[in-house]
Amino acid sequence: MALTLFNTLTKQKEIFTPSSPELVTIYACGPTPYDYAHIGNLRTYVFNDTLRRVLAFNNYQVKQVMNITDVDDKTIKASQAQNISLKNFTQKFEDLFWLDLSKLNILKPNITPHATDYIQQMISLIETLIAKKAAYTAPDGVYFALGQAEKYRQLSGRPKPETASQSEDFALWKFWKEEDGEVAWDAPFGRGRPGWHLECSAMIESEIGETVDIHTGGVDLIFPHHENELAQSESAHAGAPLARYWLHGGFVNVSDEKMSKSLNNFITLKSLEEKNITPLAYRYWLLQAKYRTTVNFTWEAVQAAQTGYERLMKKVKSLPEGDEVNQELKQQFLDAINDDLNTAKALTILPDNQKTWREFDKVLGLGLI
Repeated sequence: MALTLFNTLTKQKEIFTPSSPELVTIYACGPTPYDYAHIGNLRTYVFNDTLRRVLAFNNYQVKQVMNITDVDDKTIKASQAQNISLKNFTQKFEDLFWLDLSKLNILKPNITPHATDYIQQMISLIETLIAKKAAYTAPDGVYFALGQAEKYRQLSGRPKPETASQSEDFALWKFWKEEDGEVAWDAPFGRGRPGWHLECSAMIESEIGETVDIHTGGVDLIFPHHENELAQSESAHAGAPLARYWLHGGFVNVSDEKMSKSLNNFITLKSLEEKNITPLAYRYWLLQAKYRTTVNFTWEAVQAAQTGYERLMKKVKSLPEGDEVNQELKQQFLDAINDDLNTAKALTILPDNQKTWREFDKVLGLGLI
């Protein structure tokens, strides 16, 4: 079965065809390191990792780029509240983020650009947009003119307002204010710092080019973040698509509410470990659901996943080593994962030897043996 992926842009499953047979490019929206990552955040990175592993299982070479948003309103405010430099503050939480990913057996992306290292590229992108009259200068910064983006809201599917309003325009560059402290860069249009949406567009252009094969993120990023990325990038590049496929992972809810720091209902990986639930058992729990679905977190559910993970480990360790991979089972497994990364179905295909399991685990990443 050919690999099919659900494209948020077209709202349907499509057979995946990369722009180049030699290399598939992926851009994943990465963390904003201003606090501990919660397990809802981490679900997105398990999904990203699964996608990368499935592509590799289909014999594609993959270049995965994931940004680090080390400058934005949240990082500036939080670092100043603790009287720590922005760089030192974000580095602390970035290190903790990578530790969480390691515990979840998530492969580190090939390139992890930091926003603060791409300021000049961001300035150049803004200059291009100003020259094309897709951006304008206001008293507090430079804004993207949404009235110039004909396809705006195509990704999210939200209805367009009857008349374009300047109040909907979003900031590409925020002029320096006293509360920003030392966080500012000189630019031809005024000293300041980049807007969040602009950062990703500049890093995609710098590390991949005008168009990426697959752009990923959590479903909460579809609007406005990815919608804004798409608008500014395509305006700058004469309509060249920012991404050929858009993939988005679902929420982890708690008591049927989205898990988030703002609601103060978030749970960290450390919280699970303190209750003897291993990170890989959490990964196992996530893989039992389709990546696009919403899952509802309960302690009972993840404790059951821990039991199930241990049972699966015991079963796999009891299997004979085997001389060859069972090709019939491998094809069943491939058909499952190629159906829009259906790990839930893939987990029902039990190997008959450890050699076959090791082949499956190239995708599942559960590390049982």
